[in-house]
Amino acid sequence: MNKTCFFKWMTLFILIAVLGGACTIPFYFESASIYYKTGMDKLMLRTGKILGIVAALLMVFQLILVGRFSALDQLWGLKKLVHYHRINGVILLIVALIHPVLILGADHFVLFPLESKYWPEFVGVFLLVLVLLFVGVSHWQKPLGITYKTWRGMHKRMAPVLFLLVFVHVFNVSRTFESGVPFYAASVCAVIVVCLMIRKFFK
Repeated sequence: MNKTCFFKWMTLFILIAVLGGACTIPFYFESASIYYKTGMDKLMLRTGKILGIVAALLMVFQLILVGRFSALDQLWGLKKLVHYHRINGVILLIVALIHPVLILGADHFVLFPLESKYWPEFVGVFLLVLVLLFVGVSHWQKPLGITYKTWRGMHKRMAPVLFLLVFVHVFNVSRTFESGVPFYAASVCAVIVVCLMIRKFFK
């Protein structure tokens, strides 16, 4: 195995390890909403929470894929990284769409009442709509008659809003992320995102 192949496998291992570790959070740091669930309802709720965490991480990976890091560019090639960025965007959208379906399914699809205490959930709904628009416009830019310059400008302006909404949603929608390891892990991700965005802005 040559050095390039080794580092590629190491990159994939780190990616899988981060995703795998994040997926254990709903098991080791259960929120109060899971305590009262049993059977299929509990499975759906927990799976929905896992997919929510995965969706948030995939968004962070999106920034890294197009971060123009020289080491990654040399290892994978810029063209492949952009290709992976597009594929990851589609996977992110699919995961984000399934996430609320499972959460609502655990409550037999009883919708949240229009009350102020459910604002984190409504932030999540708004975020999902934005992600759908974000990915949709990115993939159907030409058929929609949107120029590359316009699309790029939209992309750069919408990205910070998406990440802001993601972390507002994560930190407030579940008590799991109010303290302890989940809180610090999410905080580290938030700091990484801010640093990546500042770096990209100045580059």
